Amino acid sequence: MFHRRRGPGARWRARWAGVLYVLPMLLYLALFLIYPIGRVLYLSFFDVTLLSMTPQWAGWSNYLWAFTFRMPGQEGVYFLASLGRTVLWVGLSLLLKVSLGLAGAILLHQELAGRQVYRTLAVLPWGLPWAIAAMTWAWTMNTQFGLVNGVLLRLGLVSQPVAFLGAPVAAFVSTAVADAWIGLPFMVVMILAGLQSVPGDLLDAALVDGASPWIRFFRVTLPLVRPVVLTTALLSTVWTFNSFDPIWVMTRGGPVSATETLPIAIYNVAFRLLRFGGLGKAAAMTTVQVLVVTAITLGYLQALRGGQEGSQ
Repeated sequence: MFHRRRGPGARWRARWAGVLYVLPMLLYLALFLIYPIGRVLYLSFFDVTLLSMTPQWAGWSNYLWAFTFRMPGQEGVYFLASLGRTVLWVGLSLLLKVSLGLAGAILLHQELAGRQVYRTLAVLPWGLPWAIAAMTWAWTMNTQFGLVNGVLLRLGLVSQPVAFLGAPVAAFVSTAVADAWIGLPFMVVMILAGLQSVPGDLLDAALVDGASPWIRFFRVTLPLVRPVVLTTALLSTVWTFNSFDPIWVMTRGGPVSATETLPIAIYNVAFRLLRFGGLGKAAAMTTVQVLVVTAITLGYLQALRGGQEGSQ
């Protein structure tokens, strides 16, 4: 049996066919990922305004400013305070997403009447634009005519309306709850997919051995869905760290900077301090934020790798 050898032209076409297949994705990454990051890194070393077409070299002064500037009327270094506030806000939102997402996925995994309807309803919030969802939550938590205050007053749980968005701690928690509600459907869907991939024979074997439902969940189910939970939590952490819409729509960073997370602070620096080179300083803050998110991502990947090695 003879095999026809491909000529140089055929080999050349086969080699470049693969390049052409991935070229659209490479162009997308270059245009929407590599270039923006490179541009931000470049601007972080210059004093830049929207009115100036000739940026002035600033060296490391923008980074020095980020770690030393104190906003009048606020305590601590502005950037570090915003970063710490962001970590706490992301942690609270992520805790709600993971705990409620796991509970919701377990519930939707059961043999319930109308299960498909419940699954569809659980995904609906994910289809709303974040700004619209945030406006809905702002209306729901309004002090004067909000639905939450109306229910609390009718049930006699409070004697006067609660300023959910007017008090620092309440606003911090309320915006985190709104962000968790927006991202919860993604968490539920991903964990539900992980639960559906758990082999039934392992659960049956544990049942035959006399394992209780709690033991079957914590010793069999949870270790198998742990990679899915960690991966979903990683994506949610990155998205939440960059979340802007819910806070801006609901509180604009207030009251008294209680919800001024890093994206809000970067926006304020870029446009409030524009005449003084605000874009360069905002770019420096953004660069540090990217490094922080990268470190968090590496931590997640290390935890995921450790879990996979431990299960082998």
